Amino acid sequence: MNDNQDLSKSYYDQYGIPKKFVEGIREQVERDNRYQELLREADVLNKRERAGLVELINGILQEEKCPLINENQIKFYPQYIGNTGIGVPIDTTLTKIIYDHYYPPAPAGEYAHFTDLTALQSILTNRKLRLTSTIKRKHEFEFTLFYSDHDIEGFKRPIDNSTMEEGLMKDLFYISLTENKEPEIDIRRGMWQHFGKMGAGVKLIFDITTSHSDFRKVYYPNSSYAADKNLLAKLMDRISEVYGKPLVFKAISKFGTFYIDAGFEDECETRYLIKRYSDDYPFPFVTHFHGDIPFIELDFISPWGKLLPIKVQPGVNCNRDDVQSIVDASGMGLEVLPNVTSI
Repeated sequence: MNDNQDLSKSYYDQYGIPKKFVEGIREQVERDNRYQELLREADVLNKRERAGLVELINGILQEEKCPLINENQIKFYPQYIGNTGIGVPIDTTLTKIIYDHYYPPAPAGEYAHFTDLTALQSILTNRKLRLTSTIKRKHEFEFTLFYSDHDIEGFKRPIDNSTMEEGLMKDLFYISLTENKEPEIDIRRGMWQHFGKMGAGVKLIFDITTSHSDFRKVYYPNSSYAADKNLLAKLMDRISEVYGKPLVFKAISKFGTFYIDAGFEDECETRYLIKRYSDDYPFPFVTHFHGDIPFIELDFISPWGKLLPIKVQPGVNCNRDDVQSIVDASGMGLEVLPNVTSI
């Protein structure tokens, strides 16, 4: 019998303290001691190996034609390598490099949103856009694809009768937009079938100018149109191979919102996302609910930029006069285009 076993038996016999309780304390002490040991190892690695770590990472970033980092933007932690606690405010340079690589900022210009007449009337009358929580897409596995593809498991942890994944999804709000293309391209891509109410809805066209950091193009892994991006997989694999630790980086909760299955690549989607808890901007919005689904509303003109509706095209099965009446009643002065000729 070792000393720890003697101790737990002794306390149980002498004081009536349950053996399980004493063993729990012993296990906690062992965990604390192990963590302190890992902390000391991390300190040594930061002194001796940090330059080599930066060289490894920058080699991969250079291969992928990305900006580089310096020693102040990555470090060894007791159980991983990352940027989760560097500086005040926390330095997220590496996170932003990865984010920009996968999801380039969308340029200013014309974007389209397919919807029905009820939504059109609400949008134009209220002069607001509805950004819906990503929790609406939970059963379509949109949010989780990025994390499953990169073996990131932390989002599955249970929290308050839910999961961390669900909590994060409820705090991410977006509107789907697509590139404004010619009617023939919309028809070929199935936009009217899937989003334009089988031709009974409309295509609302916006002129968007914004510097918002989360106005981004969606990335479709395994797309037939573009080469795959393997930056993150390369970083994670090489760091694990060389140092035996996982790469953990700050502020990745929104990555899953822009990482969509290639089966939807014809949508050429761009998303305007607002995160409730962001290091980059405030959240001055009231949260509303449609059933159980949270949403927020964004003014056409606001500190977030200009998202101005300029034209609307009725579908082949939509009454153009009804669309014109909605536009006239709103006082917005949008151009009502001729009906599209097919779906």
